[in-house]
Amino acid sequence: MSGIFLSNILQFKIYYLFLTKRSVKIKYSMSPRTPEQFKEIRAEKKAQIMQAALEVFAEKTFQGASVSMIAKKAGISKGLLYNYFSSKEDLLKQIIWQVWNNFVELFESKNADNFNETDFEEIIKLSFDMLKTDYKFWKLYISLVMQPAAIKFLEEKIPEFMDEYLNLYVNYYQKKGIKNPLAEARLLGSALDGVSLNYILDPENFPLEEVQRLIIEKFK
Repeated sequence: MSGIFLSNILQFKIYYLFLTKRSVKIKYSMSPRTPEQFKEIRAEKKAQIMQAALEVFAEKTFQGASVSMIAKKAGISKGLLYNYFSSKEDLLKQIIWQVWNNFVELFESKNADNFNETDFEEIIKLSFDMLKTDYKFWKLYISLVMQPAAIKFLEEKIPEFMDEYLNLYVNYYQKKGIKNPLAEARLLGSALDGVSLNYILDPENFPLEEVQRLIIEKFK
């Protein structure tokens, strides 16, 4: 699927540590920390920085943002930030690529030869669920991926994903006897992109549940 829909992706807990502001509270004790505790603390801090960067990039644009702004938003020193990320470019790529990696994992979990109507409906429903469960994140993320720096990065990565995505749906539509399965797959992606954008722009009035039903009815 294309840019905006690729930012959609499924109630997969890809959010875990970085898509929400909620942090995991680490309990400190007198005893030395275990390797697992150090790992958890580092993951929490990295999540905190990525969330702050997402908000700063959305507000100031990537070009207008600075590492100092991101560090301030995250409530840490600039030096500490550099312990986790080498630059704001590194931050941008990791924010985008974390989402993409989970998209890829989703589609890799589906076998193109065995992909059926149940699998199709599951992916559509999970995609819509994700929009509803973390609206604020997707609003920020979409504003980020529409910026030139993000678009350039996505242009480098989209071909890697599109072959997998298209192969899954093209095979699916071929088995269903669709005359032009590639066009049908592209149309599905475009429809989902449009749904995502329109819902983000007007969540109170957009009939998401009904649109989900119509998408499944039309494309399954």
